[in-house]
Amino acid sequence: MQNTSAILANLPEEAADLKVNAERVLAGESLDTVQTWGTALATAYFIRSAELTAAILADAKANCLSEAHLSDARGAAAMMGMNTVYFRFRHIMHSDGYSQKSFNLRMTRMKQVATDQTHFELYSIGPAALAGCELCLKAHEAAVKKGGLNEDNIHDAVRIASVLHGIA
Repeated sequence: MQNTSAILANLPEEAADLKVNAERVLAGESLDTVQTWGTALATAYFIRSAELTAAILADAKANCLSEAHLSDARGAAAMMGMNTVYFRFRHIMHSDGYSQKSFNLRMTRMKQVATDQTHFELYSIGPAALAGCELCLKAHEAAVKKGGLNEDNIHDAVRIASVLHGIA
């Protein structure tokens, strides 16, 4: 199984900036190792690139992400796959009719996390940014800040997502 370094080594010259940026953001800046690789893994699952996901998963495991963090990364990506479409729709429509309707979508996984709420919410930030879902971004940002993280952490999570999206 390839790891992230192998993927980066195979990028064309035109993507040299992505290689440098990936090495930087995946080395961890304001995020610790678990936060960095959990964020990267949730993002890779959300992007749905099998090759990138396998490589990030290999590195996440090599960086000692527990099964609980692996589960929350998968869970965050799955939930954001649904939520970003629905909540972006509600936001784009600017309609009281839609905004006042019950979600009527099961979202239990977002509260029944394997690690803790702050990690799960952090793992949700990258997918929310990639989907351009303002409501999701604001909700997850507030939850992450409530959990003790800050704008630098959120910024770095989005930077990880943006670089991985470019690579994919």
